[in-house]
Amino acid sequence: MHDRPSLRDFEFSRVFRKLKISKARIVSFLSAALFCSLFSFAKEPTGDWTERTLKSLSLREKIGQLVQIRVPGKFLNRQGYEYRSIQEQIKRNHVGGVVLFAGSVYESAILLNELQVSSKVPLLVAADFERGLSFRINDTTPFPWTMALGAAGSEEFAYEQGFITGKESRALGVHWIFAPVVDVNNNPDNPVINIRSFAEDPALVARLGTAFIRGAKKAQVLTTAKHFPGHGDTNTDSHLGLAVVESDLERLQSVEFIPFKEAIQAGVDSIMTAHVAVPNLTDSPTIPATLSWKVLTDVLRNRLKFDGLVVTDALEMGGITESYWGGLAAVRALEAGADVLLLPPNATVAINEVERAVLRGDIPESRINESVRKILNAKYRLGLQTVRTVPLKQVADVIALPKSAQLAQQIADHSITVVKDDQRLLPVSPLKDPQIFSLVLASDFESTPGSAFQSELKRHFSTVRTAWGNARIPDDVIAGIEKGIAGSDLVICSTLARLSSGQDSLALPIVQQSILKKLADSKKPFIWIAFGNPYVLRLVPETGTYICTFSYSEVSQIAAAKAIAGAIPVAGKMPVSIPGHSRIGDGLQIPKLPMLLPWAPSSDRFISSTQLLDSLIRNGVFRSTEVLAGYKGQVIFDYCAGKTGSGNQANNVSPKTTFDLASLSKVIATSSAAMMAIDSGILLPRTLVQDYLPELASDSVSKLRVQELLKDFSQANTATMNSRAAILNKIVARASGMSTERYLAETLWEPLEIETRTTPGSANLRLNGHDLAVLAQMIINKGMYDHHRFLKPDTIARYTSTQGLWSKPADYSWMIPLFSTSAFGHFSQSGPMLWIDPARQLFVILLTEPNSEDASRSEAQRRLMESILAEIADNK
Repeated sequence: MHDRPSLRDFEFSRVFRKLKISKARIVSFLSAALFCSLFSFAKEPTGDWTERTLKSLSLREKIGQLVQIRVPGKFLNRQGYEYRSIQEQIKRNHVGGVVLFAGSVYESAILLNELQVSSKVPLLVAADFERGLSFRINDTTPFPWTMALGAAGSEEFAYEQGFITGKESRALGVHWIFAPVVDVNNNPDNPVINIRSFAEDPALVARLGTAFIRGAKKAQVLTTAKHFPGHGDTNTDSHLGLAVVESDLERLQSVEFIPFKEAIQAGVDSIMTAHVAVPNLTDSPTIPATLSWKVLTDVLRNRLKFDGLVVTDALEMGGITESYWGGLAAVRALEAGADVLLLPPNATVAINEVERAVLRGDIPESRINESVRKILNAKYRLGLQTVRTVPLKQVADVIALPKSAQLAQQIADHSITVVKDDQRLLPVSPLKDPQIFSLVLASDFESTPGSAFQSELKRHFSTVRTAWGNARIPDDVIAGIEKGIAGSDLVICSTLARLSSGQDSLALPIVQQSILKKLADSKKPFIWIAFGNPYVLRLVPETGTYICTFSYSEVSQIAAAKAIAGAIPVAGKMPVSIPGHSRIGDGLQIPKLPMLLPWAPSSDRFISSTQLLDSLIRNGVFRSTEVLAGYKGQVIFDYCAGKTGSGNQANNVSPKTTFDLASLSKVIATSSAAMMAIDSGILLPRTLVQDYLPELASDSVSKLRVQELLKDFSQANTATMNSRAAILNKIVARASGMSTERYLAETLWEPLEIETRTTPGSANLRLNGHDLAVLAQMIINKGMYDHHRFLKPDTIARYTSTQGLWSKPADYSWMIPLFSTSAFGHFSQSGPMLWIDPARQLFVILLTEPNSEDASRSEAQRRLMESILAEIADNK
């Protein structure tokens, strides 16, 4: 399903320039006709185009093809210095490609299209999309950091992430992704690789890295294994200085080289070098691997048999510039065996010095031709000689698809790893309504860190209180934090240590470490979540409950909140070890917390009630019926009796049989719609009816506030009740912009998987016992079902009291001994009834097709209720 048709063999940019067709027409034409071909590698032999293009280039133009320069994915004024500088490098120095950095989707695509049209030879566009496009570009699929994939351990996830990354890249106009990172992060103090790595285990890194490569290649982008010969066993950030790897060749072959070997076998297109010194290979502690013939040619080319593109890491990084000026670094990298010079500090200087080296005989022109030929072959395979721009109309059809976002969330969900839970605090049941204080501490100066986590936590725990702290916490904030901790049953403290150049790998401010230590030493139940760096546990090892996410992306924050609430099972495995605290493969397995309504009926426990039901059917009070009772989170009684229909069409009642809810229908539908609308903020209970329905200004009801209309509903006669229900439904429809039926379907019935029907000739709902039981249990759960929050607890409490649409036990004197004061319900005159007692976690449902007069039905309802509740009490 991922294959695309082959590209057509003609050069669009030149054709359109000759025909003087506008850029808008170019984009329109491409959008209509060419998008289906954008993602194909060319099938034809590359030789003719490559050799023809190579011969057409001067020496300086060929050297330019080896250089990749930086471009931002943001708006650039076309008269501004930055845009003009980029254009100068393309038109005068004929650079072979650009590297896209931070920005937005459309700004990036538009800019890249313009740059492609400006270039004599198609540009090879690259980007550091290590965790998908979201690593650089806003509003794209928000994959978690790479180590989260390691914790999930799924090759399928890695393959699909690679494919989606490739597909979105091509839609944006990016052809070459600098991913995956296959460094083995076996140094806990590594400040630059850390969560960018899959794992500490070379085999796991190789397995997931090659799966990512296969997926990305299927989407037809160039892939990159980085950073050779391995950057995982260092404690220096090569952005700032030269890192040193002390390993010898034997150690490198048994650990660091394993993922690179597997990547080569998987057909990786390029390998990026590392600015690390490997003295046991080079005999020098000061020569970076990027500039070493021994590393790039003798080891990578000759020993590992890699014949693809070798690309340097950014030559502007401190690991190079602290010892080598830009021109010399460019020459040395090519002499060492690199094909592509990535981000030299000054592209013109780099090209100048390489040209001089060739002219004086230090570098043979044949060596330049060899690398240019590889680059041109890559461009041909990508189809850039045919189509080099992308249709903007199609960008939104490919990038950030809902199913892609679902995959990102799945990966994050599966990555959550519980390292320890000494007090068995997990999961925390939302139904127990704990008083939670959630504190997020960030190592930088973000004003509201972890906002996605806090928002998701509030969705599960309605009473949670939240607070934030960053690298500078003033005294008044600390005082507020201490007050919040003191007033809680449970403290959740999340640390968010962003990975950034120049930052200590265990960078948590002293004041934050102090807060964590106080929490760990206190008797207060305490959960620590590490967003990102898993090694911070070493700062406060006495912590009793510790959760790793290996990422701080929004999907990882959401996954952590879901794991705490038991909305997902926790099954992640540690992809790295934390010395002295956890080993690779550790991770507690915590099942999902059930929040469904299980069926465990036992007719043996309800003999009197079943006998009473049978007698009511025999005596003709009811023609057909289903009675259910739920208690403490499960259905304990479910009994069907009688027949539906007549004659040859008569069928025995079953749990799938639906019944007309009669007047119960109006109470359920109208109250549910009103409460959902109030919670969403579209219905304001203190607003006058006439503000929603001005056409009723002459009616006395228009002067009522909506909440007064709700209060009077349950005391009204049938005619008034029907009228009030109709008015409330009109208000909800007016406020939501859709019919009440559709509003309820979208916000309640469909999420609860309740299939609603109506009785022919009537607006009454038809439901079966299961559907009504699910609704009842959601209300008992204070508005939650299957970890989805439908209603706020306060809203339920308010509008199921005397202020709401429902009847109360006090309305029927015989019911007062049977229920608590929180109970509410409705008796329909035609038979159906529903009563819910949240305090006792109890509900009773009667669905029926009546045969008898009202008096006998009312008596039957009373007798059934008393019998069922008595037998529940007897069987506690």
